[in-house]
Amino acid sequence: SYTLWINGFPDDESGDKKAIQIDSSRKPIVGDQPFRVRAGVKQVIRGWDLALMDMKEGESRRLIVPPSLGYGDKGVGPIPGKATLYFEMKLTKVEQPMEKLSPEAEKWMQDNPL
Repeated sequence: SYTLWINGFPDDESGDKKAIQIDSSRKPIVGDQPFRVRAGVKQVIRGWDLALMDMKEGESRRLIVPPSLGYGDKGVGPIPGKATLYFEMKLTKVEQPMEKLSPEAEKWMQDNPL
């Protein structure tokens, strides 16, 4: 599960920058909906890939992702360009991939390492 802010974490606010929540897996009506992702294959931003590959099941982290490991100079959706991203995340479960990568995907992984 995760929550994403820009401008810092809510409990670290100082000055005129107020933390703005951009997204969360914790939805008001349906509750916490885990975000399923295959780590290490560039399915998510590089900052997440690097963090997830280093985390243990059940571990929680506060993650600060610089623009170079997030959405870069252009941004995406409500996230402005050059934004540092602030995540609170928990790796709730680690599962083995359900399907094996195709030979093309394996080659792409070898040609495009993290």
